[in-house]
Amino acid sequence: MRALVAISLLLVAQALADEHGFVSPNGEFQAYSTPANEDGSGMKLFVRRANSSDAGALLRQNNRWIDAKWSPDSRFLAIVDHLDGRISDVYVFGVGVADAAPTLLYHTPDLHTFDVRWDVSGWHVLRREIVLDKQVKYKFPGKITHEQIVARIGTKPLKLEPTD
Repeated sequence: MRALVAISLLLVAQALADEHGFVSPNGEFQAYSTPANEDGSGMKLFVRRANSSDAGALLRQNNRWIDAKWSPDSRFLAIVDHLDGRISDVYVFGVGVADAAPTLLYHTPDLHTFDVRWDVSGWHVLRREIVLDKQVKYKFPGKITHEQIVARIGTKPLKLEPTD
């Protein structure tokens, strides 16, 4: 009986160790990631009510890594999807109603563009804006540029292409 309890505790501990969470600033929601593949590679990013034991809604998955960044008011969750070491895109989901699935409201233009990496550098939540850093690496003459872009977060749902 003790062995069964010990094994159960080890399985729960392993599941928790594989989970990496980001609680929203207001404490109501949690974005968390798990490995996407059996070998531990890749990431799946979910969002759920904080302190919930359900799986929540799968937002993105890939074979590399994903970052999540909450807006200060917890209404938006930005996902930085690193498809490759040279590509990253940002997706912004509206989060709020407990029973509703998060809604994609913005994504960076020209998704999956090689040598273009996007990141979140700030928010203007009262104006429904996200501040992004766009890094472009040019092959010739081998320079890298950074541009700060302020993008409006829409109000109508966007279509999300399937995850890997």
